[in-house]
Amino acid sequence: MNEFLIALEDRPGSLAECCVALGEAGINIVAGAGIASSSAAAALVTEDSEGTAAVLDEIGVTYTMRALETAVLEHIPGALGGFTRGLAENGINLSSIYIVKTNDDGVLIGYSTN
Repeated sequence: MNEFLIALEDRPGSLAECCVALGEAGINIVAGAGIASSSAAAALVTEDSEGTAAVLDEIGVTYTMRALETAVLEHIPGALGGFTRGLAENGINLSSIYIVKTNDDGVLIGYSTN
């Protein structure tokens, strides 16, 4: 699983262009976030990293790709806090974290560290 950190133009529709292009290519987005302050960016996780890279290259956006580790947490209050506290206590710095899927089996997260 990989995350794509995408630099966007800070204007209406720039994220939509990426999402529509991925959808038209049949690529499902499983997690993501977007933020804008002095610049705009999105972080997306898809089911097809190779296809995602090809689509983003085709539409000409600037992005970086980073591998994600995964873990399944219990679906209970405090599980994410316990997980992140454990990383911190072991000197591991998080770069990103995503909640990918929640079901009766638990909460699938993807995360990267530096």
